[in-house]
This record gives sequence, structure tokens and C-alpha cells, in this order.
Amino acid sequence: MVTAGRGTFTSGAPTTAAPGASAPPTSSAPTPTTGSPSPPAGTGVFGTVSAGPTCPVERPDHPCPPRPVSAEVDARQGAHTAASTTSDGQGAYRMSLAPGRYTLVVVTNSSFPRCPAVDVTVPSGPPVRADISCDTGIR
Repeated sequence: MVTAGRGTFTSGAPTTAAPGASAPPTSSAPTPTTGSPSPPAGTGVFGTVSAGPTCPVERPDHPCPPRPVSAEVDARQGAHTAASTTSDGQGAYRMSLAPGRYTLVVVTNSSFPRCPAVDVTVPSGPPVRADISCDTGIR
């Protein structure tokens, strides 16, 4: 289970995982989003990274959907980075991880968008989806 926002996935982006990385599980509920990022083979996490709002006022005739964020996504256990990947142009990412508890951190190297850290528990079963919703600062 995960605590997450909304976002997108990285097609074929490289991932780096530390062997045998694991931690005790936590749980929370995933947030559904649009799009269909591909899960990694085996255990791990996948999802999208997006940012909104994209305009100060949204009207029915002028929607302002969140935009995809292409950035580094790290899976951390405390101060240790267990795996890292980069979300693609659609904001999609995926990474293989050993079962355990991780904190996903989006590294944007700028003040905005501000992306929250997302806690995720990778089970011994199929990969879990963790979409990350960032704040553009537009008000």
C-alpha cells in the first residue's frame, strides 16, 4: 500500500537498486490517476509524477490539467538511497525494489514544483503504484 498523489511513468528508464534492501512494512491507500504506467518485473514501485495547478483559474471551457514532471525519483530507506530512476516526458517512472518500506523523493533541483515525499511499502507480491502530485506554486 502507498500514500501518494497523482503523476506519470518512465518508459525504459534505468533503475539502480541495492541488493537485499528491505525494511518493515507500513500502509496507506494509493490515489487513483489517469494514465497507465507500466509496472517493473518482480517486486517494486511504479507511477507518475505530475504538477498542478497549471493556471491560476480553471474554467470549464479552459481546463488546466496537471503537467507531467520529468525528474529523478529516489527510493530511500533513512539516509540510504536504495534505488533511483528518472521519470519520462509523460512523468512515468518505475523501479524494481526488494520488499520493504521506502520513502520516494522527487529531486527537481529547483524551488518549484514542490513534491512531497511519499511513503510506500513494497510487498512480496506484485509491484505497487505510487503516483506523486507536486505543487507548482500557482495561486
